[in-house]
Amino acid sequence: MKININEIAKKAGVSIATVSRALNSSGSVKPETRRRIQELAREYHYRPHPFARGLSKRKTDTIGVILPELNDEFFMDIIHGVDEEAYRANKYVMISSSHSRRDIIETLVEFMGSGRVDGMILMVPQLQNEVAELIRNSKRPVVLMNISRNIENVVSFNIDNYQGAFTIVEHLIQKHGYKNIGMILGPEGNWDAAERYRGFRDALAQYSIPLKENLIVQGSFTAQSGYYGFGRLMSQKEKPEAIFAANDMMAVGIYQAAREVNLSIPHDVAVVGFDDIYLSKLLTPRLTTMHVPIFELGSKAIRYLFKMIEDPETFKKPYREDLTTGLMIGRSCGCDNNNSQHNFF
Repeated sequence: MKININEIAKKAGVSIATVSRALNSSGSVKPETRRRIQELAREYHYRPHPFARGLSKRKTDTIGVILPELNDEFFMDIIHGVDEEAYRANKYVMISSSHSRRDIIETLVEFMGSGRVDGMILMVPQLQNEVAELIRNSKRPVVLMNISRNIENVVSFNIDNYQGAFTIVEHLIQKHGYKNIGMILGPEGNWDAAERYRGFRDALAQYSIPLKENLIVQGSFTAQSGYYGFGRLMSQKEKPEAIFAANDMMAVGIYQAAREVNLSIPHDVAVVGFDDIYLSKLLTPRLTTMHVPIFELGSKAIRYLFKMIEDPETFKKPYREDLTTGLMIGRSCGCDNNNSQHNFF
């Protein structure tokens, strides 16, 4: 049943202004009256409209979120984490997707100057230096996700992509003795992809295994690029014993390609991924991958953004937090366990 502020006021026996003050925690309202109004609001699932609240509070209670994509499971989990925290705080979320440089910059500038949001969460795997400069001059608080360590004087929450990639490649080497390890890379210019490649490269170097350029192919974090990348790797004379897909969606493409040419995972070639999306649990054999706390990334980012909105001192201070990953062991790497295991670092 939908209900508006007029009906809440009538049921509580108070004015509309009193309802507004009680639900917005502003002005003087008797504790008993505030409690009765809040109980009615919960009973009838009433939430004040963000723009109406903004007229009286000079705030919209709305958070802007800009992500590279909206149709990938990774990004949907981020949105879920953001939205859960926003709902608990009685806030709203406005989401935008941007792919090109022009779209990202224009969307960011529009959000900053429109007055439609109180703060922003932004993930831009590319164009980070240009965007960071805009953010430093923003009058509204901004939290970045997954940015280069070279970018300073901003607030960011990040996945430790480097350590995660190093750990999963180390598992292939230490546990299984693989030496011919191929990799399907993420998109060029993408910070997450670059860090995962750096972890792969350094793990090989740590165990004195030469980096073979012919066993590295370009991907784009899509299942299709994993499919074609697998074909390129397995058509070579020197075939990889194992393949590290820089994300799980590319591993899904590998599974499809392997099935079509009757190659068995892991008996003909081992496969590992990265992200631990839900789909990876449905693959047969279960994919060995790196768990990324995607939901937590979104929830931490928005909780910190709330602090920045309410506290000018927090708004002014740079902050960086790196979230750890965890190895999820399936059977695709060659391990014999019947049940998946997890080892967090």
